[in-house]
Amino acid sequence: MPNVVLTHAVGNMETWLAGGADRAGMFKAFCTGYRVYRLADQAKVALVLENVDMAKLGAAMQQPDVMAAAAKHTVIQPIEMFVETDGAR
Repeated sequence: MPNVVLTHAVGNMETWLAGGADRAGMFKAFCTGYRVYRLADQAKVALVLENVDMAKLGAAMQQPDVMAAAAKHTVIQPIEMFVETDGAR
């Protein structure tokens, strides 16, 4: 299963950061762990998801509760997804 990097802007960084427990609960359904990075001078984040079940990730992104959590946490679309690629090194 690949690692995935998700990037997106947020409307309010403090609100987004406060949603960590919600993210942990959602993400455990499709990955084994994750790390969070943020730009120091902009309201943008990157999440590195480890060992992602891509089918489960795709299904989760369409769930009403996940979309509601994104709105609550001030996620700004688009969410860009980078999937780890074998053979590119």
